[in-house]
Amino acid sequence: MPDLIALSVFKSQLPAAIKPVVTQYNRLEGSPRNEEFEQSLRAEIRDPLWMLCRQWQFGEFQGENAGTAFHARISGSQSQPHAVAFPGGNRTPYAIDTPLEVTVERERLTPTLHLRAQMGRHFLALLKKRGLQAHKDLIADRYQLAVSPKTEDQEGLFLAAALNGRYPDGWKIYEAANAGDFLDWVRSETAFTGTDETKLADLQAAFLRWFERLYEQPAGGSPAWNAAHLEYNFSLEVGGNGERLIADQYASGRLEWYAFDQGAPENTQDPGSLPGPPPVERIDAFIPAQLQFKGMPHPRYWQMEEGLTDFGKIDASPTSLLNLLLAEYGLTYSNDWFILPYPMKVNTLCEINGIVVTDVFGFDVFVGPALKDPEMNWQEFAAFHQTERENILEPRNRFYLTPAVGKMLESKPLEKVNFMRDEMSNMVWAIENTVPSEAGGGREVVRNTPRVAPDFVPADNEALIRYVLGTGVPDNWIPFIPVQRKNGGGAISLQRARFPQAPGPQGRLLTETQPVFFIEEEEVPRAGAIVERTFQRTRWLNGKTCLWIGRRKTAGRGEGWSGLMFDQIVEIPR
Repeated sequence: MPDLIALSVFKSQLPAAIKPVVTQYNRLEGSPRNEEFEQSLRAEIRDPLWMLCRQWQFGEFQGENAGTAFHARISGSQSQPHAVAFPGGNRTPYAIDTPLEVTVERERLTPTLHLRAQMGRHFLALLKKRGLQAHKDLIADRYQLAVSPKTEDQEGLFLAAALNGRYPDGWKIYEAANAGDFLDWVRSETAFTGTDETKLADLQAAFLRWFERLYEQPAGGSPAWNAAHLEYNFSLEVGGNGERLIADQYASGRLEWYAFDQGAPENTQDPGSLPGPPPVERIDAFIPAQLQFKGMPHPRYWQMEEGLTDFGKIDASPTSLLNLLLAEYGLTYSNDWFILPYPMKVNTLCEINGIVVTDVFGFDVFVGPALKDPEMNWQEFAAFHQTERENILEPRNRFYLTPAVGKMLESKPLEKVNFMRDEMSNMVWAIENTVPSEAGGGREVVRNTPRVAPDFVPADNEALIRYVLGTGVPDNWIPFIPVQRKNGGGAISLQRARFPQAPGPQGRLLTETQPVFFIEEEEVPRAGAIVERTFQRTRWLNGKTCLWIGRRKTAGRGEGWSGLMFDQIVEIPR
């Protein structure tokens, strides 16, 4: 140990007018024997028997010779969903070349003036590229662009004034090409020669490829959208034994693994089911890595630890079991956990069959899934586990790596409907805040309709009150009234209604289901619901760009009141 030298300074000579005071200063200075600190930093133990005794007192010798894991082999069964099943028995094969959101959400485009002009402009560019611009006027007369937007659609009116008659209607050409009418007209028209017919046939194929590459569209309609629940409803078929992954409440616009549940196998004799590849058994070997978290004690003696978790400041009373368990885990068992990586490809349903761990003594230990032990059902633990549906008797620990979109661009809403409860009127209102415009986007609808007619003239100038049979609501407020459906067991549904002389809904969300539109009552809670349609664009793994129209449902803005009243006496303003 270094010597310590004590230095003292006394001050005793003071002026006579001041009371004598003795002030003492002490300072300790180290006097090292050597200039190097290597021996001090070694933290050498002079009495190892004392350390062994302390270890015996703390019970550190009462452990098990379990060894340390240094090698692990993981056995897993992997399957890939091969088909998407929609309500009504419709199925479509699924491949990894397209995101799953695109396959589920995409819907047929509405031919607006903007879309018709865009397609017509590209068709003229293909004509010029092939030297057929001389037939521009003939094709424009045959497929004339003439769209009349509504009066309130100002952007659509301006666009129609600029484009009508100046471009051919590309949507009409697209429909005629799909039906085979375009080439039939070309063959019957005397203005086209044999060479022109060949060039136009090649132009038609290039035009169709361009449109199909630009916009993602299904074969028909939007089969996954369930209008009665305002959600997407679909399932994935896995393997050849009818196993399914069900996603019947997807409406957030982002598909993740927890959106799917395990369903009971369907009848494999279903003629509509598509055969799939069998599961593949795979064994991977890894070196276990120590689990680390912030604030855990460091195993090295001279390593400075983080101060994020201060175990000394844990205020634990005799009943604070969770605090005590947290401290015990962090101080005692934090180094007993290991991490094993398990690589998976996108669009893979994986089930871990077991893990064989080899320790430093050469012993192999088999670790099976917790769900396989019938005596441990009361403490089942499974992270990233697909929930079982339909009372599956044999639960399986499975995880589905969803081929979901990472980042994407989203346009402003093409359509936005706010479903709001009105308890005073005992109905639900579907308020069309945004409706599609012929200009290609959406236009906001703002209607301030007075409750009573402001130009009312009383028969008697002395009258102070008037009788109102019923008040009015804006035209973009579509009523949904509660009804009992037939064979519904007394359940209440919301049926789309209409006011006399009202124009009715203008968007696609409220008009695509005809002639009767029902919404289940529980789908419109007290907070309400907002449904939007937007253009979405993303780039996939293979570099492919996907552009489609999708829908999303979010929470509403709460209850409201439309001001709807019947059989009222109101005051006449003066």
